[in-house]
Amino acid sequence: MKNMDANESPFLTSRSGATWYFNILGGTKRRGAWKMPQDMRVLGPLGGANLDLCEAGLPEHPVLTKISLIGGCSLRVPQDVEIEVEGFRLFGGVRIEPATGPTTRKLKVREYSLVGGVHVVRG
Repeated sequence: MKNMDANESPFLTSRSGATWYFNILGGTKRRGAWKMPQDMRVLGPLGGANLDLCEAGLPEHPVLTKISLIGGCSLRVPQDVEIEVEGFRLFGGVRIEPATGPTTRKLKVREYSLVGGVHVVRG
């Protein structure tokens, strides 16, 4: 079974190291064993980010930025990952399932949309 969807390749990796994923319709999806970039940016007018980080290799101090008109950010994270959310959404909220134990890693999520939100579950 393939662990990544058809849009697995980044659109652009900038000189600063930011890895950009762009989709006109639909979002960016990742699951299984993959390496999350240090600075992952998902951009698209319609669509969000659906990422399963439970088997992913997380860098130190990762940042996920999601920018869209419509579309949110759905994450599945291990129990030891603390989530910090910032950004702007006109309609939509932030829902984070609490960790059941101590957190040793941190993921910063920056989400900017008119309609969307951030939803985090623990794996």
